[in-house]
Formats: sequence, structure tokens, C-alpha cells
Amino acid sequence: MHKLFLTLVIISTSLISVGQKVSFMDKLIAKKLIGEGKELFYAGRTSEAMLTFKRAKLKNPKSGEAHYQLSIAQFYLRNYYSAHENARVAEKLISKKKDGEYYYYVGRIYHTVNLIDSARSFYSKSKIKLGPRIAKDYDLDILLNQCDFVSAETKKGVKNICEPFSRAVNSKYDEYGAILIYDQKRLLFTARQPETTGNNINYDDQKFFEDIYRADWNENKKNWTIDVESMEDYNTEGFDALNFVSRKGNYGLLTINTSATVEKSTASSEIYEFETDEEDSSWYIDPIKSESINTSYFEGAATISDTSYDEDETASQTMIFVSDRKAEKSLTDLYSVQRIDDKWGEATPLSGINTTGRETTPFITGDGQFLFFSSDALNGMGGYDVYYCRWMNNKWGPPVNMGASINTVHDDTHFQYFPEYKLGTVSAINDFNGYFSYDIFKIDFSESAFPFVKK
Repeated sequence: MHKLFLTLVIISTSLISVGQKVSFMDKLIAKKLIGEGKELFYAGRTSEAMLTFKRAKLKNPKSGEAHYQLSIAQFYLRNYYSAHENARVAEKLISKKKDGEYYYYVGRIYHTVNLIDSARSFYSKSKIKLGPRIAKDYDLDILLNQCDFVSAETKKGVKNICEPFSRAVNSKYDEYGAILIYDQKRLLFTARQPETTGNNINYDDQKFFEDIYRADWNENKKNWTIDVESMEDYNTEGFDALNFVSRKGNYGLLTINTSATVEKSTASSEIYEFETDEEDSSWYIDPIKSESINTSYFEGAATISDTSYDEDETASQTMIFVSDRKAEKSLTDLYSVQRIDDKWGEATPLSGINTTGRETTPFITGDGQFLFFSSDALNGMGGYDVYYCRWMNNKWGPPVNMGASINTVHDDTHFQYFPEYKLGTVSAINDFNGYFSYDIFKIDFSESAFPFVKK
């Protein structure tokens, strides 16, 4: 399972015997390497920074700074066990100059391995050191509330009900945004694997760009089979992510950035829609032609309700999507827009839901009654948590955290619910032999008491 409850104590191989000496020259080399590693880290070259910090640690194993900087790089690369190990060593070796930022990062690392009491202690020290104004910039009140939420869920004895998909689908790379169609016989998802179209690397995080993948259920093998060729005509050399597919599989929404290459960031992308040809199932993909939806900013994941008709047979749908067009006030927000008889209205932000943090990966049920999304700034367990809202009195009700039955101390995103199967999918950080990546999980809601599950 992807939930981490560490009970073991890691005996660090980095601890050096008291009598071991480090030469003056090795100390100088280590200091120089730490400086080079920091430059690489701030340039976004985290993997190279990690290797440089490792070299520094080898030159001077008694350098608390080397262990500390290495732990931060490993944290961002999701190498959580090693990050925790090096943070523990740094805590022993660094006796002075522990500033608020130090306690913040060590707290984040302890949080990822579910050592909540220790994380809370480090966050509290960080808050005192930084002071109220700067502590707000570090979201320390949010992080402390997350620790309290995890503790409360743990006391309740809530069990996580998410089960990972087969390793035929999940790999050591990132997979997310899973959509089940055709009576659960086909799985469409997004992945960041080396076979990406164009073999391009995203400049922002130095990982392969996203491509859309298809997997079909093989009844003979009782497993999923990836169909690589089926999506070749639809993936670009940049960023391609599948957001939504209708239950019939004949309509969907995508996010595409065709301009994104190794030289360019994914600062801007657009929402596309597709329809399938009934004869050959080919996708006909076009960007949504609405200046209210697609802007010069980043437009991300999108979802849409089923078409409904009023007494005058006027057709209407509600689409909810992600945008950072108000980035000066928040990071990413959810926006709502209606389509009336194929004409898009004006997109408006979702009041009462959006925060100063990140709201992302929305999913709206076909009947338009429930909205699911992920946020990293509402009260949760850590990272992104999944929330739901109910449509009541012509507005969305307050967000409800789905609790430890779905959420973890890591990122939990791309939730979708399939009422005909009473199944859900979610993407979460998973531990595979010490390597953490986004994987796809399936959720059985048949025995669930969530209000969106109809008995």
C-alpha cells in the first residue's frame, strides 16, 4: 500500500566513528561541492544536485550541511527513506545555526514518512524561528493543521481502501488520471515514461513529458495489456494529458501544450476536446474555441457534466477546469463555465472552494451533483488531498475531506468516480521497492457510506 507507517528505526550507514578524521583538503572540497550542488538545485537540476551533494558527503561524512542539503534534494525527488536517513544524520551533526528554513524542510521530510509527532515538533520550531509573517509564506499553519488531521484520522482507526492497479499499468515512472470505459475493459491514463513521443524532457522538472496511454483487459491473461500504437496519432512532442472521457467513450477533454519542448516550460497550455468517429473510433481533436476558457495562462485538467435539457429543449453542460490566470493571488484555481447550445459562457472562479494554494484535477459527476478535486491548502493529511462538494441551493457546498480511507500524507490527485461500477480511481504516491512515484489506484465503494454512492 501507498500509506507509510514506519515502525522501523533506520541505522544510518553515514554515521562516522568518533575517531575518524577528515582532512582539511577534503573539507574544502566538500564545501565547494555543496556550493555547486546548491547552484544546480536552484537551477532546477535536482538530480544533478543530489549527486553533487552525495560527492560532498563522501568527501566529508561529518558535514551536517552535506547531509542536510542531500536530504532536501532527495525529498524533492521523492526518495523519502533516504531523505529521512540523511535528515536524521544532519540533526545529529548540526548543533548550531539551525534556522527556520532548516526546521521547515526537516519537518516536511519527517511528514513524508508519517512520523507526525516529529514533523509537528519541527514545524513548531520553524514557526517560532521564522516569525508570523514569514511563517505564513511557508504555510506552517496549514502544515501543523495537517499533522493534527492525520493524528485525528489515526485515532479513528480509518483504513485506506485504495488498491494499486497491476504492475502491467503502474511502473517506476508516473502514471495518473485513470479513466475506465467500455464496462471496465479499457483503461485510459496519462504517463511520463521514456517512450514518450519525441523523447523530450520537461525543462521545469527534468522528467519526460506526459503522453496518453491505453490499456485493454486481456481476459486470457487476466491482466492489462498496454496498447502503445493506438495513441500514437494523438500524442504530441510536448505535454499531453487526458482529463475526462464520457461513459460511452465518444467524447473527452484533454490538456495539450504543443509548444512545450526541452527548451520551453509548460507555463501555458490549452484545453482540447475530442469526439470519436463511430466507424473507426478515431479521435477528432480541436482546442476549445473560447477566450474565456483558453487564455495565455496555464489551463489544466478539465471535467464536464452530462448534457441536460430544460422544458424548451435547451441543452446545457457545466465544465470545471484549472487555471493559473490569477497567479498573483493564488497558484491554481478551479473555474466554472456553462455551455448552452454549443456556446460557451464566461468562466468564473469557484468561490468558497479556491484558496491561495493549489486546487487541481476536478471531476464532476454526470448529474452535476458532486464535484471532486484536490487541494494542498485546505485542511488535509499532507500534500494534495481529495475533497468533494455537493451542489445545494444553486451553489457548491463546503469542501469535505475524504479522509484517510482515500488520502495519505503524500499527494492524492486525479480522483474519478464511476457510479455504474461503484468504483473510483485515484493517483497517489506509491512505494515500489523504495522508489516513490505516482501510481494508479482503484477504489471499491460498494460498501462505502459516502453520500455520492447510491445504494
